[in-house]
Amino acid sequence: MDSSTRIKVLGRLAQSSTPAADEAIGRACEQAFAALAEGSEYDTLEFSMDVLATVGSRRSKEVVSAIDNFIRSAEARHLVYSNEYGAMVEMLAKYRNAYTLISKSIEVLSGLRYLETPAVVDTLLWASTHAEESVRKDATSALRSLAKYNLSVYYGQGTESGRGIGAAPQLLVVDTLEKKSEEELKTPLRGILTLLEGLLSTSMESSSWSSTAVTLNRATTPADDDIVAVRQRSITLLKKLYGLFETKSQKLSIIRTLNSAARTQIMGAMDKAYADMISANTQEVLVFFAHIVKDEDLQIVQKLEHDSYWIYYHSQSEHVRSTALEVKAVIDANEEYAIYKALVGFEGVFGDWSKSTRDESFALGSQDFRVSEARVIASRIADEGFDIWRRRILTFAKTESNDLATFPVFYEFLAEVASSYPVFALDLLIKDSDALSKFLIPILRGLWDSEKRDELLPLIQRWVQQARPEETNFLYACAKLFLSTKDVDVELLGQLLDKAIELKDAFVLRQVASVAIARSATNEVRGELKVLFLRALSRLTELKDANWVREIWFQKDAKEMIAEFSPKERSEVLKNLQLLPQIDYQAEEVLSVIAEREPRDVVEFLCARLYEPDEHATALAEREGVAHEELPFQFHTLQDPLSSDPKMVVQKVLDCYRKDSSLFEFRGAKLLQVIFPQFSETFQEALVRLVREGGDTELEFVADILRAYNGETFIHPVARELIKRLPPGSPLLTEVEIALQSTGVVSGEYGMAEAYERKRLEVLDWLQDPDDRIRTFAVKYISELEVMRDSERARAEESIALRKFNHGEK
Repeated sequence: MDSSTRIKVLGRLAQSSTPAADEAIGRACEQAFAALAEGSEYDTLEFSMDVLATVGSRRSKEVVSAIDNFIRSAEARHLVYSNEYGAMVEMLAKYRNAYTLISKSIEVLSGLRYLETPAVVDTLLWASTHAEESVRKDATSALRSLAKYNLSVYYGQGTESGRGIGAAPQLLVVDTLEKKSEEELKTPLRGILTLLEGLLSTSMESSSWSSTAVTLNRATTPADDDIVAVRQRSITLLKKLYGLFETKSQKLSIIRTLNSAARTQIMGAMDKAYADMISANTQEVLVFFAHIVKDEDLQIVQKLEHDSYWIYYHSQSEHVRSTALEVKAVIDANEEYAIYKALVGFEGVFGDWSKSTRDESFALGSQDFRVSEARVIASRIADEGFDIWRRRILTFAKTESNDLATFPVFYEFLAEVASSYPVFALDLLIKDSDALSKFLIPILRGLWDSEKRDELLPLIQRWVQQARPEETNFLYACAKLFLSTKDVDVELLGQLLDKAIELKDAFVLRQVASVAIARSATNEVRGELKVLFLRALSRLTELKDANWVREIWFQKDAKEMIAEFSPKERSEVLKNLQLLPQIDYQAEEVLSVIAEREPRDVVEFLCARLYEPDEHATALAEREGVAHEELPFQFHTLQDPLSSDPKMVVQKVLDCYRKDSSLFEFRGAKLLQVIFPQFSETFQEALVRLVREGGDTELEFVADILRAYNGETFIHPVARELIKRLPPGSPLLTEVEIALQSTGVVSGEYGMAEAYERKRLEVLDWLQDPDDRIRTFAVKYISELEVMRDSERARAEESIALRKFNHGEK
């Protein structure tokens, strides 16, 4: 009996309570437990998981224990694969490994979440801290499913008994978390917050299936005693968690989860009990906000203000709104935060809270206000004292964000400070450059255009001399500085390039290349900048890096310089771009500039990507976790310049075909399809000429091209020319049939049957064609379409009948 049949049999036995069924299920479980305890054969372990997923509910306690032990030991096992995979084992191991088994284990645990809730919670929390991202993701998803309220489970809708279990699982989750020590709560913070966010949810969902549809049901969580208790205890846990952590990121994540206690899901009229529950929870959260906001870090104060405002804005309760205003009063009394909000406050709230966010003074005035206020603040620095502002700037620079677009006002403020107080700014760079590493560029820019340039230059040169591998942030800032200065110091840029080459730092090399090509509009230094760019490009190619294109694709000056490159220089650019894992719209912008001058070069570049892919590019894409794609699904800007000479494009692709015709549908034919998504008159003429004048290779070439177009009707003229040339019985006639039969995407139960009928109608007029070969082909082709149409219709009807049977429908 094969594995799938055994699973089906066990599924039937699981529905029986006879002694024989119990005995069979017991044997199957014992075998699975033994395999999980010590087994190392992948297929056996996977089958054991399938067994436990099918019958595990009959011995849930033992199943959860066995899976917990397996999950914690799986990585240490040396997995063995079946001999039938042969040489493919190494590749197979990338997709069938310990992590995929752990993920499958998590699925089994999730199916038992309502039977063994505390044990499942503990195992999933452990898995949520796993080093492997896929395991963490699956564990977090399972925790989310465990904590959320399900309509069918809560009320028993769609169950045989018609009785639900209410919030019993959620109460067990809270019990489990409350019993944990402080240390046990600290480690799996992300998983615990996922659980608590689910417990605080105000919506319930479920789904039901029929033979023709899936129905999604949604309702508001009722304010019964158990749910009120779950929410209250969850908020208490979150407040306890907040006191256990010190880092900003952890505290901010807890605040975000606390804020979910104030969210409502209003579906129809809101009953009083529900409104009272949400109001009480929200007020408790706001009181906690008011308590912690007094002595917190400014970035956290900003988050508390942001969340309190939106609670105020959305709430209908006067008690809640009044409590939110108490938080506002505490924040408004913080003078230091007022300065921070103006300079850094990307989430800060400006304007009158009682006004709508659509009010112009609220929605638009905040940015304008911040910019003008920053100028006023900058003008007061000397009066308030440089020591005070040194501490303030260093504090503000500690704001955590992965997106420097968070700081546009602070950036401009620092540039203004450097311009207005160059002595102070230079002292900041000398003494506090490490702390200000994310904000060096605006300070450097302000100083470079000030009278302190001569004193700044030795400092930059010292940074260049002292730069070490993995410590090149200063070099990057010094290079990027010249993107926005009044002039470019070519000599200094050259020194930065020399150092980047010495350190083999692609990050800085990209920035030097970007500056050299983006600032090339200045005629006096245009030639020198071009030399720097080509030097940087050459070293980037050696380092297998082509990401400079991301920095300059939108720069008009950069594209103008590339347009003026000699054939040899264009070749260097294309050689580098071969390293790109994908040709996206940014790369297309650069390639289009070259294609407009010399489309042949770009066609050869694309053919090389398809037929001579760079091994380094493939390996790099794999390391970075992105797919390596020789061609995009479609071109955006390259199509027009490349399609201007169909004869040349077809000839280049044909040359590649003659050398290697394997996988042509996915290589050369795909290239032609993205360049010519429709058959233009000139492209069609080029293909017809090949059919009429070419030999066997050319005929095969054109037939393979047609297969790339999903049977579109515009390929018919070329297909007819092919049929005229081909002798009866030629294997290429089958290729033409396949090209014509292709349907692309279809939908609906009768989608394929309808597609074949449409194909039949499209060629009916071929039966009256004056050419005997076309008429003969049409008769056979139409007959085959009719057979496939009728077969597909019968298959669809059988599938519908089977689905109705499985869902108990007539």
